[in-house]
Amino acid sequence: MKIAVSGKGGSGKTTIAGTLARAFGRMGQRVLAIDADPNPNLATLLGMSQEEAASIVPLPRDLLREETDASGSRILKLAMNPDAIAEAYGVKVPDNVTLLVGGKVDHAGSG
Repeated sequence: MKIAVSGKGGSGKTTIAGTLARAFGRMGQRVLAIDADPNPNLATLLGMSQEEAASIVPLPRDLLREETDASGSRILKLAMNPDAIAEAYGVKVPDNVTLLVGGKVDHAGSG
């Protein structure tokens, strides 16, 4: 099962995503939670301290490769399979959840 949570800023997306991740994890499901917000806060909601959350290495931008298919259309492909990405960059948090952080804003204009 795949669940995506989206909506306007301030609508509670992180709270809903974190609650769902922990609930499914507590039911014994293997959960991969991905925080794609430029200002990631899902880690603290999943039980990490602010210091631990700040030390998470975000997914590198070069995991996506741009290729051209036979018709000349531009396509994006993952440089690694999803399981390898989760293994290499995932952080184990409580309740059977693995967290990936999609990217952080390092400085103005980089988000």
